[in-house]
Amino acid sequence: MVDIYALTDSAILVQIGQKLKEARIEQNISQKALADSCGLSTFSISQMENGHNTSLLSLIMVLRALNRLDVFEGLFREKPISPVALSELMKKNQQRKRAYTTKADADKQN
Repeated sequence: MVDIYALTDSAILVQIGQKLKEARIEQNISQKALADSCGLSTFSISQMENGHNTSLLSLIMVLRALNRLDVFEGLFREKPISPVALSELMKKNQQRKRAYTTKADADKQN
């Protein structure tokens, strides 16, 4: 397992490029076919796979074409609510029960 925090930004680009190439090859897709399916040039695909700087939009387009947008799932997870915040939310949503003034009122409700 690679310690991603120990890598330079350029080294991370190279790793991403290698993973994109692996995913493309696993799916038996040529660079040309991938370029055609995501609307980029073959040169752009090659540059990306070789670890050259690319736009985030191009990366998303390639990942979508490879059906690998799941790599972004961690970015879209909802932040879990803390137990204290959940308790406070539940208290706010509780309805006050009506106090009965007479025994007849209480009998009507039951």
